[in-house]
Amino acid sequence: MARNIKCIIVDDEPLARSVLVDHADQIDQLEVVAVCANAVEAFGHLQKEEIDLVFLDIKMPKISGLELLESLDHQPLVAFTTAYREFAIKAFELDAIDYLLKPVSLARFMKTISKANKYLMGSNALEVNEQTVQKNTVSDQETSEPELLYIKSQRKIIKLDLCDINYIESLNDKVIIHTNENEVMTTQRIGYLEEKLPKNKFIRIHRSFIISAKKVAAFNSIMVEVKGKELPIGRNYRSQALSILQKSSN
Repeated sequence: MARNIKCIIVDDEPLARSVLVDHADQIDQLEVVAVCANAVEAFGHLQKEEIDLVFLDIKMPKISGLELLESLDHQPLVAFTTAYREFAIKAFELDAIDYLLKPVSLARFMKTISKANKYLMGSNALEVNEQTVQKNTVSDQETSEPELLYIKSQRKIIKLDLCDINYIESLNDKVIIHTNENEVMTTQRIGYLEEKLPKNKFIRIHRSFIISAKKVAAFNSIMVEVKGKELPIGRNYRSQALSILQKSSN
C-alpha cells in the first residue's frame, strides 16, 4: 500500500513553483513540506527533517540543483525539473529518479510520483525485513535470513547480503562496494552507508574506507588487511577502530 510522500519543491522561478504546487495539490498522497526559491533554503529543510522526494530545478543563482544534491550526505529521491536537456546524463549519474522538462504536465508529474512510490516501497520492505530479522535473532550467528543492504547503482536498486561485503571504498565522487564476487559502484555517500550498516559488524577505519570485521585477516596500528588488500587506518579513526578490532580478535 502506497504511503504518503513528503516532498519539497525547489525552483527560482515563481511560475514554475506554482505549476508544481498545483500538480501536487491534486495528489492526496503528496505532502508538500516546503516550497523553496533557492538551493540554500532547500538545504536548510533537508538538514532539519526527513524528506522523501525533492522536485529540484537545476539552473539557480549561486548554487545549482546539481551542486545541492552533491553536497548532501543523505540523499532523498530527486526529480530534476528544468528547461535544459543537456544536464540529463549528469542528473542520472547522481541517481535522480526522473528528469522533467518544463513546462511539466500533470500526467508527467504523476508518472514521477509512481516512480517514487516504487523506490519508497522497496525501502519500506527493507525496513520491515530488518525488523523481522532482529525479532527472530537469538545471536548474531543465528539469524533466520541474511541481513541486507539496498544500493542505488546505475538507475537500479541492488540488493546485497551484508555477509558478502568485504570493504567499502570512497573514490573521488563514487563509492565502490567490494564484495566476494564483484564491485558495485554507487554515488551514495560513504557516510550515508556507514549509518545503514550494523556497527558491530562494519568498522570505519578511514575517511575513505569501511571494512567488514569478519573479513579482517591481519592488522596493526596503521593498516588492516582484507582479502589480500592492505587498507590504511586513518589517524582520526585509529583509537575506535583498533579497540573494535582487538575485541573481535579475542
